[in-house]
Amino acid sequence: MKFIVRSIVAASLATLTFSALASSVNTRDAQVIRAFETGLRPALQFVGDKPVRWNIDERMAYWHVPGVSIAVIRDGKLAWVKTYGVKRAGSNEAIDAQTVFSVGSLSKVGAAAVTLRLADVGKIDIDRDIGAYLKRWQVPSNAYTQLQPVTLRGILSHTAGMNLGNFPDFQPGEALPTNLDTLRGVAPSKTAPLRVDFIPGTHWRYSGGAVQVEQLAIEDVTGVSFVEAARNHVLEPLGMRRSTYVNPLPETHGNIAFAHDEKGQPRALPRGYEAFPEMAASGLWSTPSDYAQLVIALLDSYRGQTNGKNKAFLSRTLARQVMTEVGPSPVGLGVFLEGTGMGRRFFHTGANESYRAYMEANLATGNGVVMFTNGANGSKLYAELRRSMEAAEGWPETEVITVPKVAVAPERLAALAGNYGVDPVHGPINIRSNLATEPVMFKVWVENGALRLTEDGAGDVATLVPADETHFVYESHSNYSIEFVTGYHGTVDGLIFRRSNYSFEATRVNQGAKQ
Repeated sequence: MKFIVRSIVAASLATLTFSALASSVNTRDAQVIRAFETGLRPALQFVGDKPVRWNIDERMAYWHVPGVSIAVIRDGKLAWVKTYGVKRAGSNEAIDAQTVFSVGSLSKVGAAAVTLRLADVGKIDIDRDIGAYLKRWQVPSNAYTQLQPVTLRGILSHTAGMNLGNFPDFQPGEALPTNLDTLRGVAPSKTAPLRVDFIPGTHWRYSGGAVQVEQLAIEDVTGVSFVEAARNHVLEPLGMRRSTYVNPLPETHGNIAFAHDEKGQPRALPRGYEAFPEMAASGLWSTPSDYAQLVIALLDSYRGQTNGKNKAFLSRTLARQVMTEVGPSPVGLGVFLEGTGMGRRFFHTGANESYRAYMEANLATGNGVVMFTNGANGSKLYAELRRSMEAAEGWPETEVITVPKVAVAPERLAALAGNYGVDPVHGPINIRSNLATEPVMFKVWVENGALRLTEDGAGDVATLVPADETHFVYESHSNYSIEFVTGYHGTVDGLIFRRSNYSFEATRVNQGAKQ
């Protein structure tokens, strides 16, 4: 079994060079790393079956992901960094600890950190109408904004009522929009104008567009570009020397992980990587060891620690607000939140077209991980890496579920097939559901003897595995489940979707749905 290992760092000896650190890993870490590399596993395991285990080389090849870089945090300190694979498929350019990746929406956490640092020194009030800070453009006024203003607390928690969830990448040679182009929805922007389409604070919906309003506010308040503001308030104070929001990333930056599609083929040629002009939402380039410094700074601030520094990154009062869900959202101030007690953690995912990234940290233990990949299937790989990590590092194992082998009769599966609709205004919705103003339809059908599910007939298709005849779990997500509800007259008339701390109900619309 041969691993494509290019860099290994015992980060507790941070004053040494990376090359010197390569030989300094202690016996415990070497054992942990070996267990991690050989312990990749599926989300679902059946009672009585021999556990399935893969090694990292096998799964990188399976998912066509050329390169991976990982930083592990233990008790609020960088414990070890490891890299695998190559910068470009077909080359021998190895990923190392200094290789930068596009991190997608993990950029939003960095942008939130800029805003929060400004708030801590009184330059921004996150509860004030954001219009007070905007000089070059204003959020279009309408009936929704007249009832409730847009604030930075709303933007950071995705409760500001704004559209524009995600942004498309820009290929080499394409003209790039300014932030004002994006907000106005004019060429060369590829998206519609930014607008508020439900009352701020009443629902939550993920909005990269809102984060671009945050970027504009940062620039108008500081009087400098967002790139410079991020460098001044976050990147330099935290020593994130390889990180930048500059787009397109200059080739002179060097040591860049190149873009790859779902088949592991190079993309965005001839340069080899896309540009992300919506910088606050998706434009950060970083390394896991750099980004881990931001994660650690948020942890330290929350825990009231300075980690040997003279001043905390954020005040503890504000840091605790960061780690508190806002109203109807599972998001605090810039980070997603999940679990309780010893399982309480903050996390964020990142996905540009050719890169996938993930970070998390446990608020009680201070343990966490940052994982970057340079392939479009990277999220499927890092989910397996995350499950191996929790076992190797001795975290509470929450990402794998064991279920009995249940044979559900074909007629029962057929009875569950159908369309299940949610009315976000009048339906029975849990406070944490990700629904705004438009109905959501879940389509459930039988295919090759198994139940499949998709939302609104689009996006990923989930396979539902029975835990019994009423409860089903997602094959690829251990903390997603569906309960089919039998009504007063004995027919299946609804379902309950559950994920971690939130759930919602959907009502049966018709039977026998087919994809």
